[in-house]
Formats: sequence, structure tokens, C-alpha cells
Amino acid sequence: MGEVFEFRNYWEKHREKLPYEIDGVVVIVNENNAFEAAGVIGKAPRAAIAYKFSAKETTTIVEGIKVQVGRTGTLTPVAILKPIELGGIRIMHATLHNFDQIERLGLKIGDTVIVSRAGDVIPQITKVLAEMRTGKEKAFKMPLNCPIDSSRVIREGAIYRCSNEQCGARNRQSLRHFVSRMAFDIRGLGGKIIDRFLDEGLISDASDIFELEEGDIAVLERFGEKSAQNIIREIGSHKTISLERFIYSLGILHIGEETALLLAKEYPVSSIKELIRKYKGLSLEDLQKIRDIGPKVAQSIYNWFHGKRNIHFLEKLDKVGIQIETKKLKNLKTQSLKGKTFVLTGSLQIMSRDEVKEKIRELGGDVSESVSKKTDYVVAGNEPGSKLKKAKRLGVKIIDEKQFIDLLK
Repeated sequence: MGEVFEFRNYWEKHREKLPYEIDGVVVIVNENNAFEAAGVIGKAPRAAIAYKFSAKETTTIVEGIKVQVGRTGTLTPVAILKPIELGGIRIMHATLHNFDQIERLGLKIGDTVIVSRAGDVIPQITKVLAEMRTGKEKAFKMPLNCPIDSSRVIREGAIYRCSNEQCGARNRQSLRHFVSRMAFDIRGLGGKIIDRFLDEGLISDASDIFELEEGDIAVLERFGEKSAQNIIREIGSHKTISLERFIYSLGILHIGEETALLLAKEYPVSSIKELIRKYKGLSLEDLQKIRDIGPKVAQSIYNWFHGKRNIHFLEKLDKVGIQIETKKLKNLKTQSLKGKTFVLTGSLQIMSRDEVKEKIRELGGDVSESVSKKTDYVVAGNEPGSKLKKAKRLGVKIIDEKQFIDLLK
């Protein structure tokens, strides 16, 4: 056994020389019959044992504490650290789990702390160096209202939770909508990954996504550096977005893909700051002048852009570097469908719905979700729904997919 401990102690002192990270050594009996005879306890073989190295530690400063809201509505305080290297990973955040842990540590904003990381464990603040205080440190207080929906915060033992039982679920759904294909289209962030980031306190609202660092993700179990790099690269490549996709991503009640496009065409902007200024200044009358926008939809848009939390959210997106793409105007000679409104119903075979919509828009036409007397064409695919019946009743021209393609020519 002496040789085993000598081997372990040597590599604990010299592990930095290796071109990869290790957190211990595993000792296995090198004789098959003896190994099998020893048997298994649960899933662990008796003839093998892991000797873990002590956790890596370093000191840094807690520059702030932010509160994240998980998918169940639980509030989790997260320490914002002065960036440090720990175990080959750049660390900027450390979860504090709950308010009780902050009290146990005696932690204040501005404190110098010891941060440790053992193996694949998320970085932890293990000690506050109170003797290094300058007197400028500030005590942290849990918020009385939820940072997501402003509902009252309630305490259940060591856990603080939003009193609105739907808060976490709605926030989770809004995040999934924000990264969806017709919004920011961040395909590296599936539902399970978003749920994991919420559970770990890494994100609360969509702006947090763009502040994630590789180190925040690489320390999570079953992720690693490569997957962290891929996710951060994917996020970084989607900071520029068209106005209609941006409006759609906000998840405003009653605002679907087509209404977002109508808003973008009627009131174009080239930055989030301009969006805030222009859309906040729109009256209900201004909004109802837009085709297909009635009183209910206009009220929803008006209310959203007059909500303080929503404006603050837009300002955060601007701060993290989201850019609104300015589209070049198409040559008017190619606008053969200008002034024409189309409604799609049923499943299409030759082209996808998105391709059909894009082609209509490229040629100056509009796509609507509902049939009215103002509709010029209904494009009917297989198994059309109630829109076809309404089109027949109103006398709207109905064409199939092949006729639509002929119309493009």
C-alpha cells in the first residue's frame, strides 16, 4: 500500500505537468481472478478504489450577487466573481445555493473569498477572508419581489420562492421561445440545456444567455470544455437579428410571426435604443392603423412597451450587444406581388411554409394568418382547414401549390 500512496502523493503535487486535468488516481487489482472474486458493492467493484486529490483553491473578490429564478420559481443567489483561473477553467460565477449559506459564510459584496473546485464540481465559495475587509463591503439582502414577474417572494425553510406558482414555468417557456427557430434560432440551446442552466442558477432571463462564459458551462457535469466552446460560439454567432425576428422573440401576447413582420415593416428601426424610443411612443391609434392589427392586439403591444420590466429587459439586451439587422430594400422591379395578401392553409409538398412565406415577402407581398375580404389569395395544400371554407364563403381566390409557383413566374 505504501507504493500506492507514494504514487498518489507524487501526482497530486505534479498534476500541473500533465497536458490534461485529473482529480485523483484509481487503483485496481491487476489480476482477473482476484478481481472477480472480490465482487461488487452496488455498482462499485471491491477490487478498485479511487483516491481523490484535494480540491484546487484560489482567492478572488465577490464583485456582486445576483438572484436567478429557476424553472420551479426558486430564487438562487449567484456570486459574480472577479475572473480567476481554477483547474484550467476561467471562473466568473459561483452558486451560493440559498440565503442561509450566505449567512453561514458571513459573505458580503466586496469580500475576498476562497473559491474551490474539486473534480467536476461547480466552483464553491468555501471561506470569507474577513480580515481583508476594507469597510466598503455591503451586506446582501434577498429581494422582496421576484425579479421575473414582481410577485411577492415567500420563504419555505432555507428556500426563497416566487409566490406565483406559474412564474418558473412561464419563464422557462419564454426562454425556449426566445431561442426558437423563428426567433434567435440558437440551436445549441435545446430545452434540456435551458432547464439545466435555470436549475444551476446560470440564467434567469434571455439577456443572461449572452453573458455566459465557457467556464460557467464547462464545470457542469456531462458538459466539458468542448461542448462549452460550441455553445458559447453558437450564442455569439446569433447576436445580430432581423427586426421581425427580434419582435417575435420577445413573446408579446398575441404577436405571432406575421404580426411581428407587419410591425417591422410599418415601423423599422436599426437599434434597440431606437426601438424603445419609437415603439414606446406609439399610440393605440397608430397601432390600429396597421393592417390586421385590431384593438386587442394593439392594446397588447402598447401595454408591453409601456411595462418598466420589459423596457429594462430591452436595455439589458442592448447592453449585452444584441444588434438589429438593417435589411437592404429590394429592387422595386422585382416586387411582382406588391400589395397582394396571401393566406396559407394545409400542408405543402413542393416548398415548405417558410420558403413560401419568404418568397412572397421577397416579391413585395404580405402573409396573413387569417382570411378576410382583403385577402387576395389562399394557397391551399393537402388537408386544408377552416380557412378554406371561409375563403369560399368570402369569394377569395383559392390556388394550389403549383398555381402559386406559376404565379411567381
